[in-house]
Amino acid sequence: MPGTKGFTIAAGGLTGEPAAPTMGTVQREPSEVTARASTVEQQVAGIMVNWLPLRAHGLSPLQPIGSTGAATRAMMRQGYNVAPTSVLAGSAVHHVLARAGSVSEARRALEALNVSRMVSCGTLLAQTGPDVTLWPSPVVPREWTWAAAALAQNPVLVHGQEEVLGAVRRAWLSLLDTEVVSVAQRAGISEHQYLAGVSMALLAQAAEPHPGLTGQTWSPDVARDNPLCTVQCSLGADEAVWQWQCTPDGRIVERPDPLPADEAPVIQSARLASLLGERLGCACALDWQWNGQELVFLRARPVPLPAGACVFSHRVLQRLNPRPLSPMASSVAASLLHDVCADMGALLLGGAAPTTPVDVVRQAGGLLYIDVTFVQGMLRRAWLPPQLLEISLGGMTEGQMPHTSRSLVAPSCRARAGLATRLAVPRLDQWVSANRADLGSLETLHVEDLGPETTTATLMHVLGLLRTLSVDLLLLSVASTLRAADLQRELARRGAETRLQEALHAAADAAGLDPWTHLDRIAARIDGDAAHAAARALARGDAEEALQTLAGDVTTARELDGFRTTFWYFRTGIIDIGSPTLAERADLLPVALLRAWETGARERVQAASDPMAWLDSLPGGRSSALRRRYQALMRTTAVTEKAWFYLGKLLSLVRLLLLHRGDQLAQEGRLDHRGDILLLELADLQGASDLRSIASERAATSSRPAQPEVIVEAEAAGGKVSVVP
Repeated sequence: MPGTKGFTIAAGGLTGEPAAPTMGTVQREPSEVTARASTVEQQVAGIMVNWLPLRAHGLSPLQPIGSTGAATRAMMRQGYNVAPTSVLAGSAVHHVLARAGSVSEARRALEALNVSRMVSCGTLLAQTGPDVTLWPSPVVPREWTWAAAALAQNPVLVHGQEEVLGAVRRAWLSLLDTEVVSVAQRAGISEHQYLAGVSMALLAQAAEPHPGLTGQTWSPDVARDNPLCTVQCSLGADEAVWQWQCTPDGRIVERPDPLPADEAPVIQSARLASLLGERLGCACALDWQWNGQELVFLRARPVPLPAGACVFSHRVLQRLNPRPLSPMASSVAASLLHDVCADMGALLLGGAAPTTPVDVVRQAGGLLYIDVTFVQGMLRRAWLPPQLLEISLGGMTEGQMPHTSRSLVAPSCRARAGLATRLAVPRLDQWVSANRADLGSLETLHVEDLGPETTTATLMHVLGLLRTLSVDLLLLSVASTLRAADLQRELARRGAETRLQEALHAAADAAGLDPWTHLDRIAARIDGDAAHAAARALARGDAEEALQTLAGDVTTARELDGFRTTFWYFRTGIIDIGSPTLAERADLLPVALLRAWETGARERVQAASDPMAWLDSLPGGRSSALRRRYQALMRTTAVTEKAWFYLGKLLSLVRLLLLHRGDQLAQEGRLDHRGDILLLELADLQGASDLRSIASERAATSSRPAQPEVIVEAEAAGGKVSVVP
């Protein structure tokens, strides 16, 4: 059950005076410990750490802000109304802890440290005024699942610089509390590991002397089988706490009686807590204030998953897999994604890469779920943003990326990750060169002439090409995202960060290989009468008449013929090998043209007509720095398009090979129809199973209920169980 929010006045401290630790400490004479502590203080002398705006673009992984800081910043990025917040990064105390030889030495060093010479508060107090609320945000390795409860602390209300600095020191000292150290010891963490891994960030906000209605809202917690939001609040200094239970959409299912307060913030906070929890991939708690008109959030705090829990998310792959896939399409995609995870781990971490779980990608109801617990852990170890995969595959939007491409290669500890992304472009060129002969022969392949063994061998060969290509494509997507982040920051310096999407549209199809961009150019010339007439023809089932109506003139008809030749592999779902290609389905082209026309083809073509022209309309648009960022994005985008081009062609070839193998199996009497092969999985083709019965069974269970976006697998008494929202 969630607890109530409480404030601790600075004079009382965050914790009691910590006693000497028992955790594997080498006993030294007091004078020796004092001398070593003094040495630590001398080592950190001259290190000045400033309070920075939590929104600051310049915050980097070298300025750790803890899980509370990261969750609060995520709220800001999602557009929530968050009180202006500054952060003192955990690097400040880490300088002290990492140089200490023991917990005792670290404690003495912190007690003797002149915090005022290390932490600057002038800018902070100028922004907040003398009354400040400090929110501790412990910084620990993700795998320390025990730390969240051990290091949990209440906010502190302080007045003036002296009390701010005193509260900072007490927050730092709380990391060395006897009970905390003992918990770490029981978790198998050595003293050296603890000092090297732990630090403390602090969030600071202007204190509201009369806050009115204050509260906390907990999002649904699927890992603990709790589908409801819990909202608790109180009025001012009143000790009475009222509680509500709400659905994620804000519908109240349980309220206090008599009703003590306005329910508007209850409903609103429940909805926003649920949305943030979905975004973070875990339950979270939000602190807020309500003045009768406006809901202001103070902080967000993730609720840690139970030890050993794994989160499987469809959201990361939603752009690739918006609709349910056939069993064969799911198995092909899952196999490729598993291999990509393994290859990316080796590329980013070398011999230190963790073993990729067999089920790192799962399928449920035709939807693919990736183990984000594993993937994000791997990205963190590679010094990459944990949400990078989701952002790269799901599309870049304003304010999402916390890093620039340059930040990946500056420190030596990130050299491998930085090198991997910087080499994304030449890697694809190398792939094309190495496989040029294979790609040429596959281009002229007559699938219908292949025998059973040759069909299977060719299928495996194409899947092998796809594996290496998919790794390069993912690296290119990451590199494109980072280039977009660089451009976004350059735009932000000119107050034009909202123009990012315009820039991305203008840079689209730099290689001339995007089929949808080609369709846009054709659709942009279609008038409304022709579009409506074609829609009526399609409704009658006459695809040929619809296409002739849309063609309009000889030039357009010639372009459509060229499109069919170049993009024969075109499908509406690029990874869905269950969907027919343009070469198989006559109505696919007019349907796609109408879709392009209806969704603003003319506007997109106009935006991309002169990729560099939009720069001139920006404040400082002729800046060489801005131009360089944009040109770098265009170069990376062009190569990324080339990778998608080859991926689309090879996946369509996989479909043709599978359908041809389905014909052969039907002739052998092992399947009823060629299309039944799409009801099988790749593994089924390797054995001598009764394929007909497998296909029949899957066809009978093809009805797919709605699937959740997230599945959490947690430990239970009888083994692992999956819980869903």
